[in-house]
Amino acid sequence: MSALARQKTLASSYTFEGRGLHSGKLVKATLLPASENSGIFFRAGETVIPATIEYVKDTPRCTTLQRDGKQVSTVEHFLAACWGSELDNLEVVVEGEELPGGDGSSIFWFDIFQEIGFQTQRSFREYVVLKNSFKVGEDRSYIFAFPARKFRTWYFLDGGDSCCFSQSMEFSESDDFGKLLCARTFAFSWEVEEILEKGWGQGVREAAFVLDGEGRSSIPLRFPEEAAGHKILDMMGDLMLIGKRVKGHFIGIRSGHTLNREMVKKIIAGDKW
Repeated sequence: MSALARQKTLASSYTFEGRGLHSGKLVKATLLPASENSGIFFRAGETVIPATIEYVKDTPRCTTLQRDGKQVSTVEHFLAACWGSELDNLEVVVEGEELPGGDGSSIFWFDIFQEIGFQTQRSFREYVVLKNSFKVGEDRSYIFAFPARKFRTWYFLDGGDSCCFSQSMEFSESDDFGKLLCARTFAFSWEVEEILEKGWGQGVREAAFVLDGEGRSSIPLRFPEEAAGHKILDMMGDLMLIGKRVKGHFIGIRSGHTLNREMVKKIIAGDKW
């Protein structure tokens, strides 16, 4: 662990309404400053749900927190914006079972945080600094993590054996978080039927993009590597479930939420590669 900066919370409260990314239902989130060392946590009725791996429910295509019968879904985009905004302590009162999804990226949360402003607190921020190497995954999907003094990640994406495209992106903590947090959620064309059948993505049908077997997008991209960028965004949001930001070099190869969460558990347990 190392303490390099003081903790931050928001300067004031803020209430935001929007549609859930997957449910499409109107939901409300109220952001409240929180005391130092309290971390980021959600409140659903009287139930407090810390944003840590202990409360993760195994769900596809998003990260859901659950406690005592209450749940909050699609927290990863919000947590990625907290990372990029250097927020450590925050209470989020949620009316509904999913956070507002915006356009399927994290940038609207980032913009809200910047608009509200921040309050610097007395306690120092603690980081998890990797001292060992870690690996999760099998077959074609992996995440590798290596010791490093700063957070850095490289992600590789392709559509599988039948596709003829690949995409990669590198990102570090000194790069432009605003660009990364603009990366929207997406799907491959051969996943669309299942997504429609299961009712996912109801709140972002017009904003999300679809990639075909040659890597062509259904709508204009915000930057060429937007799909890989969104995977990095998801990874960073899920890594926040450690409870602290992590310093290390991460390599993601066709990985997603399931492997992100496995990596979080492995780091916490200290299970070396």
